[in-house]
Amino acid sequence: MRRVDIFSLEPGMKLGRTVYSSMGEILLKVNTILTPRYIKNLMELGVPYVYVDNGLLKDYLIEDIITIETRTAAVQQIKNILLETKESGKLVIKPSSLYNTVRDFTDSLFSKNHSLMFNLTDLRTQDDYTFAHSVNVCVLSLMTGMTLGYTSDQLAVLGVGALLHDLGKVKIPDHILNKPSKLTDAEFAIMQKHPYYGHELITSSKELEREQAIIALQHHESLDGSGYPSGLSGHKFHEYAQIVAIADKFDALTANRIYRKAYPSHEAFEMCAASGNYLFKDHIVKGFLYNIAAYPSGTLVQLNNKEIAVVLETPRGYSRFPKIRILFDHKHRPILPTEVSLSEHVGLFISKVLDGNEIAHILNNT
Repeated sequence: MRRVDIFSLEPGMKLGRTVYSSMGEILLKVNTILTPRYIKNLMELGVPYVYVDNGLLKDYLIEDIITIETRTAAVQQIKNILLETKESGKLVIKPSSLYNTVRDFTDSLFSKNHSLMFNLTDLRTQDDYTFAHSVNVCVLSLMTGMTLGYTSDQLAVLGVGALLHDLGKVKIPDHILNKPSKLTDAEFAIMQKHPYYGHELITSSKELEREQAIIALQHHESLDGSGYPSGLSGHKFHEYAQIVAIADKFDALTANRIYRKAYPSHEAFEMCAASGNYLFKDHIVKGFLYNIAAYPSGTLVQLNNKEIAVVLETPRGYSRFPKIRILFDHKHRPILPTEVSLSEHVGLFISKVLDGNEIAHILNNT
């Protein structure tokens, strides 16, 4: 099984994992043979990647850190809150239910193997992007807070704030929010108001915390003052907001949007890594990336010695150095599969991620 960018799919490929919508509905079942129509539908939905069964990882389970059921319940909850708030013009929320959701997430994260990196079956589609995105940002923020040693009370405040970080978008006109092309300067000026709106809505609730309103207000700010809406810099940029901001940045970069393709995980990883002491404090960036695999399980890669391998898993804290299974030698000839932990082999590293054409060329010449 390998992870394939949606734009590299070809008719005849067989799905290695079931594809779900943001509401947990099955879009395509495991073992489905892809047709041109199926591929076109997946592209239109904005699904960034799928897993294809090609015999490479039949014996290896790629595990989600949060179950599909838990996440789809959270997506539905956020969807209800945003739609009801949009319709009524005021915040419609039961904070206790949000805290329960965050508690479910933290319980799952604590109960999982502590070496497990961030891995979630992608539930983001164009129609429900904001809802699934809010849940992803919450999980990423919680993992970062745990790495930084936050208490359960701090994680609860951070997690609910992350779930509500885009709340202010309910007050942005749909023609701007869903525009299939680049926003004009005037439209972007309107979009930049959503942090203000989110802050206003959250502060209207006596049951939500000041820090959660700050997260909504500051999640597009930057340490260097280049962010919006206030152009904050330095110590004025709250730590919780920085955590949610980098989680928001990574999740947005790795999503297919109407106006651009998703960035591969390793490119999004390096873009976030470059933001330390520039966009976000260095310890925040390190705490975030500690949980992110630059090369997700199922990715086919070429090593610096020209050997070809598939990524199995990544130990936490070794984001660029996963455990791999070497499949082809330096001349791209099949060999007896050998498992290697790159974190234990100095001088051996991933030099590139293989695209669909390169993979097809290798497989067709074996």
